[in-house]
Amino acid sequence: MERRSRVEHYVSARMDFFVYSRDVAGTALRDDRELLEEHWSYMDTFAKSMIARGPTLAADRETATGSLHVLGLPSVDAVREFVAREPNNRAGLYADHFIWRFENLLGRTMWEFSGADAEKFLVIARSGRDQSLGRSGRPIPPDGLPPEFRERLILCGALSTLDGAEPVGVALAVQARGRTAVAALLSDGRTGFDAFPEVEIHDWEFGGRR
Repeated sequence: MERRSRVEHYVSARMDFFVYSRDVAGTALRDDRELLEEHWSYMDTFAKSMIARGPTLAADRETATGSLHVLGLPSVDAVREFVAREPNNRAGLYADHFIWRFENLLGRTMWEFSGADAEKFLVIARSGRDQSLGRSGRPIPPDGLPPEFRERLILCGALSTLDGAEPVGVALAVQARGRTAVAALLSDGRTGFDAFPEVEIHDWEFGGRR
């Protein structure tokens, strides 16, 4: 029932947005249980519009380094308000935010991913300032990716500026057995990631109440 309501709301959302917030280095705010509950309660109000969420992690897969939220909202002003009012942000947890329009190339939420249990990673690939790159910063459609890569995709989408006018790159969440395995998938020329000069790989996990 929960999955159905998420999908129904996702279909009706007018715009999808990708929000990645980096933590302030060395902050202890993640240890504040009261702040964590405020964060979860705030996110509960956006549950029906959420496509993906979860913390990025350090190499120990225990220490959080940032937060990902991909969700549908009515407008650019609405996503800016979403970020501004988020309890972690108001408390000073985040050093900066990356906010882009998101084109959901899988047409589903992370809760619909049915792959086997393994480590998860967030990949953000940006075209940089060189707009002469092939495909103008557009990702290869999922159907054009190698099957061994496609079956591991939890999230995949094209990123663009908030006005939707300029492609920025691609973001995806993928399941793999370690960072080396992710790097190997991305190095396959059939994935198109060789066209992006800036590629970040973050350890990541599904977010939500625990």
